[in-house]
Amino acid sequence: MQEIQIELTEGSPCPLCGQPLVIRHSARGDFLGCSDYPACSFIKPIVTTHAIEVLGDVGSDCPVCGDPLQVKKGRFGIFIGCSNYPSCNYVYNPQESLAITCPICKKGKLSSRTTASGRTFYGCSNYPECTFTTPGKPVVKTCSYCSFPLMFEKKFKKGIGLVCASSICESRKKRKHEIIRPL
Repeated sequence: MQEIQIELTEGSPCPLCGQPLVIRHSARGDFLGCSDYPACSFIKPIVTTHAIEVLGDVGSDCPVCGDPLQVKKGRFGIFIGCSNYPSCNYVYNPQESLAITCPICKKGKLSSRTTASGRTFYGCSNYPECTFTTPGKPVVKTCSYCSFPLMFEKKFKKGIGLVCASSICESRKKRKHEIIRPL
């Protein structure tokens, strides 16, 4: 049996009910949907490609293949990547790496990372073997309650304070913190 491919576009009839298709938008991307929704729930994703625009050369070479690095603008903003893309997919990652050793695995260094919602946190560079994270900037100072070797900065009404980085510390449950500087 031979399968027939029909090219669906905006305005073409819905394969389920015959009503015209319209372009809809969602967080996951654009799609073709039936204009008779919710009576008809036909949807078909629209595959879109995002162009990458080259803004200029960096002046240094790619550490992977040796070709020049370029400043590029893509779907998620401006970044530095290899000019030999797609053969080489090197992208410069400017994560702020601190000179603080992870207190759990004692192998990795703590580095700045960002969640999908844009919040900054600090985690071990030895991830996924070590999953240690802190929600604020880590400070090498021993906790007076549990003797954990690391604390992190947190904003309070009275100013910036230090909180124990151990999630099981009693001081976190009692909301005990040490103000180090006023706002």
